[in-house]
Parts: sequence; structure tokens; C-alpha cells
Amino acid sequence: MRISRHLPILLILIFVLAAASNYVMVREFKANIPDASKNEIHLMWVSENESNLNQYVLKRKMVSDSDFNLIAEVQPQSTAAGVKTYNYVDRNVFRNNADNNEPVVYELHAVFTNGQKEFIGQAEVNYSSTAIRRTWGSIKAMFQ
Repeated sequence: MRISRHLPILLILIFVLAAASNYVMVREFKANIPDASKNEIHLMWVSENESNLNQYVLKRKMVSDSDFNLIAEVQPQSTAAGVKTYNYVDRNVFRNNADNNEPVVYELHAVFTNGQKEFIGQAEVNYSSTAIRRTWGSIKAMFQ
């Protein structure tokens, strides 16, 4: 009878210890556009701890969109401890209207080996696509 009285406390303790073993510490997540003439947004994040991390998940949306879309799944660099810097280049950002300067919002999530997911943070950048101009230029070049 004594064990059954302490069983709920033991189960809670086991759950807390299991959840605590999944841990990611990202101290920086940012987006920038290093070259305005290219259709690229560079994402960078710095991680200090990746205990039981399976992968990072990157999602993107325009501010006016209601949902984020998956753009990449990034594997951890190694299991070694220490600071790790991740870089991802998003080359697939296109707008229906090239005059639109609506910000692009990114989300970073961690997915652990047990399937648990953790929201890390958001990064935002203003982006004007040059895709229309570049596409028209490439079409003209084909006929010269």
C-alpha cells in the first residue's frame, strides 16, 4: 500500500527527469540579406547545448500569411559539446508582387530524439524580390 501512495510522485519525477534531458540552448537566431541583388536570405543561429537533439526545423511565412511552411530540416553538426554556428541560405523566396516590402518571418524549432518539439525563436527581415527582373533579363539574353 505504501508504494501505491508514492507512485504518482515517482511518475512525475521520472517524467520531469526525462523531459529535462532534452535541451537546446540557442543564444542567437537572425536573418539578413547580405546582397540585395540576389534572391537570398541568410539565416544563422548559434547553439551551445544540443542534448538529445535530432534536428532543427526551419519554417517561413510572409507577415500577412496565416501559416508557416517548412523550408528545411537541419541535422546537428556533431554530438560534441561546445558552441556551434549554423548557416542556412534561403534561395526560394519569391513574391507575387515585386513592389511589396512585406517582412519575411522565420521560425526555428528543435526536434529531439524522442519526438518532442521545442520552439526556439523567430527572425524577421524585410525583403524585396528581384526575381521578376532577373527572370526577364534571362529571357532577353536567350534571344540575343
